[in-house]
Amino acid sequence: MTTPMEKVLVTGGAGLIGIHVCRELLRRGIRPHLYDLPEQIARARGYLPEGAVAIGGSILDRAMLRDAIQGCQGVIHLAAYLGVRRTETNKLRCLHINIDGTQNIMECAVQDHISRLVFASSSEVYGEPAANPVDESVPTQGKTIYAVTKLAGEEMCKAYAQRYPFLQYTILRYFNTFGPYQVAQFVIPKFIRNVMQDKPPVIYGDGRQLRSYCYVEDTAWATVEALLREDTRHAVINVGNDRNRVSLTELARTIIRLAGKEADLEPVFQGRFANTDREALREVYTRYCDIARARELLDFNPRFSLEQGLRRVIEHGVFHPRWDGADLDYTLDDWLIWQRGQEEVQV
Repeated sequence: MTTPMEKVLVTGGAGLIGIHVCRELLRRGIRPHLYDLPEQIARARGYLPEGAVAIGGSILDRAMLRDAIQGCQGVIHLAAYLGVRRTETNKLRCLHINIDGTQNIMECAVQDHISRLVFASSSEVYGEPAANPVDESVPTQGKTIYAVTKLAGEEMCKAYAQRYPFLQYTILRYFNTFGPYQVAQFVIPKFIRNVMQDKPPVIYGDGRQLRSYCYVEDTAWATVEALLREDTRHAVINVGNDRNRVSLTELARTIIRLAGKEADLEPVFQGRFANTDREALREVYTRYCDIARARELLDFNPRFSLEQGLRRVIEHGVFHPRWDGADLDYTLDDWLIWQRGQEEVQV
């Protein structure tokens, strides 16, 4: 059984997942209030779906959030401060945006008597999991500040629902979503950027790290379905593609093959993590998803194979913005500092 809705607030709506979530909402006749930083909306303007109401603002600005949520029946909260080096070198900011920002969302939701909310969590909360494939019963043991903030966000959902029983939440733990126009700091667009520039993809570690990658349209479908289905109330659900399990080495070689550059390129291995945004102590070596619960509660059956998704990214390209974190949820202060050249922000 589904809940009828006319309007939904999507925070982080101009990011990779947010754009496709807004498209999926529109496909179902629901108008999204796309809420994101003004600079991100401007950067993604050519890709935003017609029919979405674009509202510029920060999740730290509760007054702006109150305006944006007016008339909505549900909330999909995707906005977050992320990026490996960025979150580790700006721990306080990561905590502030991801925890205080999420609390602002909750406060506005209960003040407007919103009954349905989807919170975007992450497979990062499992850290190096105790068992693979990872189902929702595997203990959480996040190794990063980002994972800690996502776990805090999950508990925020539970706490607000306990205090305000009309608020029904669903927590989605995303596993390695990718798609066209993703910023080239993530592994798939980073590999593709190198290959399309006739440079070898660079792999840190031994290349045997295992992940399961999910194409963004599948992630978006599951996200909207979780919002609308009544039997997902207070559920924690993995969202990924259990058929797209691959090592970093296999991933790099697949991208080279799909780009038609097998004769020219081979992955380059950097066994150490020196001078990268990764650290050996933070690296997760094996983590891939079990989505039995998503299949049961959402009738989720991912449609896109890894190769289908990679072909689309190769065809459409990746972002190369001057501000390399522009699809992330940073504060207006971040933008102004970068613009004035007073601080080098690394992501």
